[in-house]
Amino acid sequence: MSTLPQGFVANRHRIARRRRIQMLARVLLMIQALAGAKVLVHALGWETIQVTPLFTSVVASTVFLLGFLLNGVLSDFKESEKLPAEIATSLEVLGLEIQAISAHNPAAAVQGHLVAVADLAEGMVAWLLTRITTEQFMQLFHRVYGSVVQASVLLKGNATLQARLVAEMANILRLANRVETIRETSFVPLVYWLANLGTGLLCFGLVFMAVRTLPEALFFLAVIAFLLIFLIRLVVDLDNPFGFGDPHSAEDVSLDALAAAVRRIEVMRDGSGAAPPFESMG
Repeated sequence: MSTLPQGFVANRHRIARRRRIQMLARVLLMIQALAGAKVLVHALGWETIQVTPLFTSVVASTVFLLGFLLNGVLSDFKESEKLPAEIATSLEVLGLEIQAISAHNPAAAVQGHLVAVADLAEGMVAWLLTRITTEQFMQLFHRVYGSVVQASVLLKGNATLQARLVAEMANILRLANRVETIRETSFVPLVYWLANLGTGLLCFGLVFMAVRTLPEALFFLAVIAFLLIFLIRLVVDLDNPFGFGDPHSAEDVSLDALAAAVRRIEVMRDGSGAAPPFESMG
């Protein structure tokens, strides 16, 4: 029986859609608070900042800075989109190679080794979804590595096939370390600070900006502040493409290919009369 819940992919899509709506709602609440502050400032006659060409320069420079941030995180995000599919390929090829050992050595028993590969595949999904820690995943990887080495011994001196098994495990470890590095590394924190400071000062200026009518002031405040604040939150979200465990993360890479590969590996395991699946995923 599969440890991945039924409708896993569809459920992930529903969660992402709900988080996008929640992000939009949070931004709208901030805009509402700014609009309320603008109404209060207008009623008290505190609008002391005059609109000058310098003000438009501040808007342009802030937008340019946010565009620089967005371009940087988008390039990393596009690169990260490839990782789940590459992990899925290595895991499935590893399972197929171990399953094929029986063709090279009919007396070989590979059921236990397929169980280990299935455990690793399920553990990878659990780790990406932050259901298990990195330390737990690495302990699982080391155990499975030992099982793969034992499986390679069943090839009886076929050095090429033995090397392929170890190479796939090395590739999985390389990709896992890449994912962990992306998770833990933020894109130029000082630029984030500058962007937040610039947006905050610009919103402050919009609240105290003197205009002819209040509706005109509220319109420009709402449009400019919404775009800037939403863009900052989007950049922060995109900076971690594997933020599945973060309830505020709406934009993450797709795990569809990996989930499909895990199910196929589980079919290999179950078709070989294997033992019960990896239990630590709950």
